Amino acid sequence: MEQSQNQFGLYDHSFEKSSCGVGFLTYKSGVQTHDVLLKANEALCTVPHRGGMSAEGVGDGAGVCVDLSLSFFRKITGLPTLELGEFGVGNFFLPELKKNWDAADKLIKESLEKNGLRIVLVRDAPVNNSVIRPAALKYMLTVHQVVFIKDETMDAKTFDRKIHDALMAIEAVAYLDPDLKGLYPLSMSAHTQVYKGRLNSNEVIPYFYDLTDEDHKIHSLFFHTRFSTNTEPQPSMAQPFRLMAHNGELNTDKKNRLSEATIAQMKNQQIYSPPGQSDSARLDQTLERRLIEDDLDLITAVVAMMPPAWENDTRFPEDVRVMLEYFSLYEEKNDGPAALIFGNGNVVGARLDRLGLRPLRSVETDEYLCVMSEAGQVDFDPESILRRGRIEAGGMLYYDHEAKQSFTSDEALKMLASKRDYRSLLEKARKNLDDLPRTDGKTKVAESFTDVQRSVAYGLNQESFKFLLDPMMQTGKEKISAMGYGVAINALTDQEGGMSKYFSQRFAQVTNPPLDSLREADGMTLRVALGAKPHFNKGETKQLVVPTPVLSPDDLAAIRAQGDVEVTEIAMTFLVDHKANKTKAQDDLIAAVDAVCDEVEEAAREKGGIVILSDAMVDEKRAAIPLPLMISAANQRLIEQGVRFRVSLVAESGQIASAHQIATALGFGASAVMPIVVEARAMEFAKGDLDAAKANIKQFIYAANKSLMKTMGKVGLCTAESYIGGEFFEPNFLDTDEAILKRYFPNMKNTVGGVDFASVAKSVVDWHIRACEVKTEDDIPLLGLFKERSEGAGHTYGTLAVRGFVEMTEEPIQSDLSAPEKGDANVNDLRLLPVEKLKDAYGKSSDSYRNTSFGRRTPEEIDAFKITPNYRKFALELAKEREARPAALRDVLSFPTDISWATTADEFQHELFRHDLIGNNNFYVRGLRVHHNKDDSFTAFFASKYSHERLVALSVALKKQFGDELLTMETDGEHIHITAKGLAHNYLANHKRPNGKLALNKVQPAHEITAMLASGAMSHGALVAPAHEAVAHGANMVGAFSNSGEGGEHYSRYGTIRSSSIKQLASGRFGVWTGYLADPTLEEIEIKIAQGAKPGEGGQLPGKKVTVEIAAARGGTPGVELISPPPHHDTYSIEDLAQLIHDAKAARVRVIVKLVSSEGIGTIAVGVAKAGADVINIAGNTGGTGAAAVTSLKNTGRAAEIGLAEVHQALCANGLRDKVVLRCSGAHQTATDVIKSCLLGGDSFEFGTTALMMLKCVMAKNCNVKCPAGLTTNSEVFDGDPRALGQYLMNIAHECREILSNLGFKSMREARGRSDYLHLIKHPSAIGQMDLRNMLQVVKEVHIKEPVYLEAHFEIDDMLLKEFKNKAVQRHHRNAKLVVEKKLDNRNKTVGGQLAIDIERMLQHEISEKHVKSMPMVYTDDRGRNMLKPETLEIHTHGSAGQSFAAFCNSGMVFHHVGTCNDGVGKGASGGNIAIHTPGGGTEENYLIGNFALFGASGGSLFVEGGAGDRFGVRNSGATAVVEGVGDFCGEYMTNGAIMNLGGFGKGFCNGMSGGVAYQYDPYDQLEALYSHDSVKLHRLDGDSDRAKLHQIAVKRLLRHHVKFTGSEKAKFLLENFDTEMANFKFATPLALETYQNYEAILKAKPRKELTEELANALVSYQLRKFKLAYRDGKVIANGIIPQQGETDTKLMYELINNFTVINMAQQIVKGRYRGAEISAETLNSGVRKLILTEDFTLMTKLSGIARKALEDYSDLELAVLVSDKRMKDYKTALSNRNVRLMDSIGTYGWILLQDRLNRKAMGELPDFESLFAATSSQELVKQVP
Repeated sequence: MEQSQNQFGLYDHSFEKSSCGVGFLTYKSGVQTHDVLLKANEALCTVPHRGGMSAEGVGDGAGVCVDLSLSFFRKITGLPTLELGEFGVGNFFLPELKKNWDAADKLIKESLEKNGLRIVLVRDAPVNNSVIRPAALKYMLTVHQVVFIKDETMDAKTFDRKIHDALMAIEAVAYLDPDLKGLYPLSMSAHTQVYKGRLNSNEVIPYFYDLTDEDHKIHSLFFHTRFSTNTEPQPSMAQPFRLMAHNGELNTDKKNRLSEATIAQMKNQQIYSPPGQSDSARLDQTLERRLIEDDLDLITAVVAMMPPAWENDTRFPEDVRVMLEYFSLYEEKNDGPAALIFGNGNVVGARLDRLGLRPLRSVETDEYLCVMSEAGQVDFDPESILRRGRIEAGGMLYYDHEAKQSFTSDEALKMLASKRDYRSLLEKARKNLDDLPRTDGKTKVAESFTDVQRSVAYGLNQESFKFLLDPMMQTGKEKISAMGYGVAINALTDQEGGMSKYFSQRFAQVTNPPLDSLREADGMTLRVALGAKPHFNKGETKQLVVPTPVLSPDDLAAIRAQGDVEVTEIAMTFLVDHKANKTKAQDDLIAAVDAVCDEVEEAAREKGGIVILSDAMVDEKRAAIPLPLMISAANQRLIEQGVRFRVSLVAESGQIASAHQIATALGFGASAVMPIVVEARAMEFAKGDLDAAKANIKQFIYAANKSLMKTMGKVGLCTAESYIGGEFFEPNFLDTDEAILKRYFPNMKNTVGGVDFASVAKSVVDWHIRACEVKTEDDIPLLGLFKERSEGAGHTYGTLAVRGFVEMTEEPIQSDLSAPEKGDANVNDLRLLPVEKLKDAYGKSSDSYRNTSFGRRTPEEIDAFKITPNYRKFALELAKEREARPAALRDVLSFPTDISWATTADEFQHELFRHDLIGNNNFYVRGLRVHHNKDDSFTAFFASKYSHERLVALSVALKKQFGDELLTMETDGEHIHITAKGLAHNYLANHKRPNGKLALNKVQPAHEITAMLASGAMSHGALVAPAHEAVAHGANMVGAFSNSGEGGEHYSRYGTIRSSSIKQLASGRFGVWTGYLADPTLEEIEIKIAQGAKPGEGGQLPGKKVTVEIAAARGGTPGVELISPPPHHDTYSIEDLAQLIHDAKAARVRVIVKLVSSEGIGTIAVGVAKAGADVINIAGNTGGTGAAAVTSLKNTGRAAEIGLAEVHQALCANGLRDKVVLRCSGAHQTATDVIKSCLLGGDSFEFGTTALMMLKCVMAKNCNVKCPAGLTTNSEVFDGDPRALGQYLMNIAHECREILSNLGFKSMREARGRSDYLHLIKHPSAIGQMDLRNMLQVVKEVHIKEPVYLEAHFEIDDMLLKEFKNKAVQRHHRNAKLVVEKKLDNRNKTVGGQLAIDIERMLQHEISEKHVKSMPMVYTDDRGRNMLKPETLEIHTHGSAGQSFAAFCNSGMVFHHVGTCNDGVGKGASGGNIAIHTPGGGTEENYLIGNFALFGASGGSLFVEGGAGDRFGVRNSGATAVVEGVGDFCGEYMTNGAIMNLGGFGKGFCNGMSGGVAYQYDPYDQLEALYSHDSVKLHRLDGDSDRAKLHQIAVKRLLRHHVKFTGSEKAKFLLENFDTEMANFKFATPLALETYQNYEAILKAKPRKELTEELANALVSYQLRKFKLAYRDGKVIANGIIPQQGETDTKLMYELINNFTVINMAQQIVKGRYRGAEISAETLNSGVRKLILTEDFTLMTKLSGIARKALEDYSDLELAVLVSDKRMKDYKTALSNRNVRLMDSIGTYGWILLQDRLNRKAMGELPDFESLFAATSSQELVKQVP
């Protein structure tokens, strides 16, 4: 493996990603004025947070592009007659070495003169160094300026062309001549010029004296400020560029570059790119080429290169759709999140990507038009503003100074579409697959091979079918699994066939969001055009458009039969030699691949069109070439020969059985695939029925399409065409640095070596031999990929490990304290009951744990702990197992070797050379010294225990190992003198002396190490409540961190030992509310960007797992699925993440960002640290505890060890290692694992799966269906003990001390990052050659003396809190009005967020109960929660608020803001009111707030006297809002609450909404086309139904509230004219509620058995609940009331019968457990009480039998009504048990009333649970009474 000079170990310093702030402003009259620069400075000064800086405070880069100032250049040139259009300006960065500046000047001068351009001025732009930090001076580059004039004969167009030619001439030399390295033209134009550098945004204008010169007058300017993930980004790649500034990331950049190079090659040209050219710089270069060489206007070029999402959007006029489709046939899309600002001196504008993943706000006055990343960057007089607008997804706004008007996106597209007859052009250029004649397709295969043999020949195994193909075909979706994928890494086993396994899918995180393919798929498309692109083909040709790249046999038959596009068929099989050794197999495969490539190249040159590569004809003589290899090789050949765009590759292959195999084929260059094995399997399942087989194939394709959308979305791509050939993979232990593999996979970046090409070739031969031997399906290999097999490869959690964990859970608990065996709560209660149930049962909560073995351990107790025998045994046996069958990368990493004990040559040989001689940097050996002498010889001698015999034995071992590489070797007394070459020389030269061992008492104490340990993030939802609390309890009790996961926690846990000290904030924001953030036990908030099981995919909690308690915690509906979207819908970029970190710091705690190990993770981590994170958590790719699709578990991300090492190296290199704690996961099981992670750079160590193992998980991997241990389902069987987990963590800490002692490190901190103490073992299981030299390289930590970090600023909140304390806490005011006199600007972020959390924490946990009661503003609810009384605390602000205004708004607060706000208003609100008032102006358009307002809100209200951006109310679970205009996806993922919109709206209205209600004023009947039909049902408000009448009341109420809080004129009008305007309102209700709670829908969906079971369980729970309450409150059941004489069929009588039945049943069980022995009444009563309080499984089962019998006589319809009634009661219970109770949700309460009414109407009087149960319990009681 070669290591470039830009690298620091794995971290590539040149690899950089960036996001930013952008904008333009233009003076509409076109008159040049200095005021534009003054306003630009104002705009740049307000958004420092959108740029980044290094730890020294040096800006990542910022700049401006301005039109040429006539007055300024007349002045500096001394040419008063100079006119615009007659002169041009070139600005340059000069070469790095000053001695080469003259050569650069000469090049510039000659290039201009050769093109007839005369230089009139050369100068260096003067700068003001006083405005930048001293540390920045060394990074500043001189802007060298050249002013030139045109020849009088040149017209404007010729002038532009000549400037372009001169520029190209300069670049052609500058970018290739090493002496001119650093010479870079910032701009060279007759219209504009660029000033930029390594600056912060507020420094740009004052730094350049030119820009502060009052004679510098301009009419237009656009700017850019960069937030780079690198602390030393290139100044040349700062922006703007020549024509544009780009905030975003082009995920298709690699393909775009390929396209550009091919076009240039076709024109006999060459593209010259500057070193380290960014995607944005490349886009600018392409844009310039399109304008000059293709003679396009700027607008056409921008639209064609970055088209809107036209494919599924019916709002586009037909002529525009036709134009965009025509463009799509020619253009290689620039796909990815983007806010693009463009300008050429005449036109200046802004464009947003097709999904709107960057914010752009516009403002227009009579004089100015501005578009910027944030609203309010320029403080215009409000009354002067005509429009406050926004750029919509795929939209555009530009100003044309020639036309003197602005154009919107619709206007521009219509204008462009009218310029040409695109319809006729399109008809000539494409044909649709759906228009072709259809025929039954059948793949022609070799008859001599059976389907079974073919499957094995294709490298498939039994699990390929059981886990991958079959579920997709049978269910239409991928199989879900859990508990990770722990089979041995590819470098340690080659059991699995095929080649797709060697490529892991990449995914977007932080700098680029994954796309929401779950709910925003209409912005994505699988459409693919097959055939030559029109401008790459000889003559006229067509492309064939297919709706998906996954083809059926019928599709492929139709393609073969058509005649519009040429089709060439090429076999990708070869004659296989079963006797071939590795070398012969390698040669044969290379020859076969190259032969096919030759045929493909010939077909592309001669015919073009479509090439079908087929391996259908495998037989006993011919083997299939591995599909990814063949596709990639063919793709690379076509690229090299410049004919890539003349042909599309279609793979007809049997090597495709999974979604990942489809992805690899497409990703490496296939335009479409037809999986042969799917066709065969479909026929097998259909038993020969052709129609059934076609249905099976269709089902598989449906699943494959869905998976492909998810895979595209993971890397941020909208179109399949963008994914095809994009190579969005990283090698998974495949050595792509090896010459042969590098040739075929040149773009795959190798990290740690691994499998070589010869091993791949031999595997093909071996699997073909197997194929010839198999007879039946049972003979297909079963490899044990998902569950360990004794003859298979090792697993991280194999049988031995699981058994060891079971044994550890059974060990006695070490503690001087015991738990009470008698009394209120005994051992079982304390370990099994959640806090709420403990309180429910006994009236006590966390106090019960004190002074027991369940309490917190003191540091002294932790330090005094003794390692337990079963842990010792486990650690020893696991070490032996890993030595024999390694699975993880760390299993082949060892500590320094010790030869002190060795005496024989064999012993020396074994100990010294178990470390790999190639893959290591160093060789630490204890007991041996090697001196490297000046003459390059070596002297070896023993450190101790010298004897001549040992010396001779060592000599023999060395000679045996190295042979002829030892040139000389002589013994001299106690020394051996050696000269060596090759590996022997390398080994001796890198021989190192390790630390000496330390006494154990010199090592840091165990309690400090337990504080470095943490439980994994597992949600309440994924885990049942007892298990979730047990994990937190076990970690907390020994001082480790516990992590809540993303589901929130019940408020009863806050402040207790069972509250998680880390609380997670994930994309669904479930359970996040003000109280959650105010928990006094909270130490860290974790922002989960990705998780190891399914990075980039989000998560889903199935409806079955959404119990009443889960629904209450998450703000959902019992039984209705809950979704965490793939992206955080408020985090689309690095600066967005910085804002979210700032939000989280409102809780005054450390903030973690969780990432997943992947390519470039070091670069991303640097960006995250710069964004303000305190802790970075690196997860591995083995999946942890999360449920995910098997392909995600198996084929995404990279090993945890590699990611951890790279992140540590990156942080060290960038001077950020001191800033952050690095937490890591990856199946830690023993202290050895922890120490290895520490040596790789870890500070803190996570235990996820292991924590569950210590709570009796048995690794059944059936978590999402039925958990035998009761951890994830079946909570009644949970039997874990938190003390066992705590004890395990103490075992880990103490063994860590022992290992540190042995390694000679005093502390974990001292050992951190000492990766030189790890060595790659030469293991017999190894496949190929691993090379860990980069991974194990120790990178020196860069320390900054006075570092500058991006810190949270809450000055406004601090001031407000002080004032609140004064008025409310100290002076006891009845209400408080807090006024912020300062005018807010964009720098005032999260205003009110910290205040809300501080007040909540103060009221619940800090102020005494007595003091709280004395505060008139506070009241206490029935649960004991202290809250501000409604509307008693007013906060008044004005101006332009920064992001996240009024985040976490809480009960009693009222925010009044006059002005504009940016993104995230009311984010996470849980109460109170927020009112945004218009400041005036905006008469034509008035968007006052930004995107994702109320994201994750669970309560409170928001009233906006104007419009809002996209995703308004996303994931709202209880807030009420009224707004006057929204963008796309309003109400997305909403689970409760109410939204009313009185203005315009976009697509995706109520996407994924599963609760609550949305109201829309729709006077033009546009909603029908734009709402989410699969999520909600639309109703008219003016209907006469009960439902409509109820919602009429709700609408009126909301309108009145809107008027009350904002004074809205629109709301007043609607109220005054409600009787007529009511007809213009529609309201949307969730289909999920209709489906789950309406009895008619229930009847259709559920069989009788399931209805009965659900009701029976509910009846039993109800009966037990009565007893639990009575026990808790110390009351007699039913208050001791007895029925009167003659009283029979009354509720009281039913209740008494049922009570006696329950008691009697429980007594029988207790007696049965004593096996007939006499027991006392006290024992019997105690036993009965215990059964009831713990909901004993046996008791529940017996009572359920009674309940089922009681339901036998009801009809199916009646059962459905009873189930509906039960579900409505559950819903009511969930609503009342929410952490945040709904305060103002008429729609929700109305729905409940309506359903109750419908149920009564359907069944009459509904039987209550007492009478239902008594129907059978009375009979049971009679049977039991003697």
